[in-house]
Amino acid sequence: MPPRPPLTHFLCLPLVTASSRSLLQTSLETFSAEAVSPTEALTVRIPEKAIRPLGTLHLTIGVMTLQTQDRIDACLNFLRGLDVHDLLRRAEEASPVAFESSSRGPIKAIDEPSIGTPNSEKVPNVPGESSGRSSPPSPLIISLSGLHSMHSPTSTSILYALPVDPTCRLLNFCQSLRQLFTGAAFILPENRPLRLHATIVNTIYAREKSARASGGGHGRSGRGKSGFNATGWIERYEGFEWAAGLRIEKVAICEMGAKQVEGDGVQYLEVGSVALP
Repeated sequence: MPPRPPLTHFLCLPLVTASSRSLLQTSLETFSAEAVSPTEALTVRIPEKAIRPLGTLHLTIGVMTLQTQDRIDACLNFLRGLDVHDLLRRAEEASPVAFESSSRGPIKAIDEPSIGTPNSEKVPNVPGESSGRSSPPSPLIISLSGLHSMHSPTSTSILYALPVDPTCRLLNFCQSLRQLFTGAAFILPENRPLRLHATIVNTIYAREKSARASGGGHGRSGRGKSGFNATGWIERYEGFEWAAGLRIEKVAICEMGAKQVEGDGVQYLEVGSVALP
């Protein structure tokens, strides 16, 4: 069997914006200070290199192998041809749970089964297809909450913050994008359900470069031998709010492998995007 082509790009929702930068920076600094200098209650130290830089924070929708400029251009054209406003409207229609105020109970996380289960009949099949409605949908505004484990909390390599959307559109919207890009043979097919997450810790980055798996740390299966017991950290940061009122401003295609950008720190290079309302 020939080797699998390397992953080169990914489709995502960037989380760092002009308005969210200071909030996320403060939260990461708070976490980093504790993580590298644990207390008696939190004896497990998290390597500093495992904590993701501010500029890398995003929600991955899918990963891609685009090995030629023609393929990159085709993918960008496909993205720009989509009616993302209509996708957001359809995401709201497909959401089985409407927004409820805090007086009626806590807002549920987006990856719970009762929220964000896409209705396949409401997913558009044609890029740019519109329902004919002209009024723009409301902005997609989320919060990032808690610290969760991608694997068993007693032996994990990835910890992430959970995106919470009180309008229940986020998961449906991203599911629609993933289905469209997969159907167009850009995003690689996935049998697992989409788990939206903002990675805070990934121990693959604390290992030697030669030992890192292809894909720059994206995905849920590359645990390797870097697992640690994160139970204490998960309990410590339960309910912690990394950022509130975070507006998702665009859908972007980025290159795999975060790079140092002069004046802007480490980040994933964006090759193209479309703005959201």
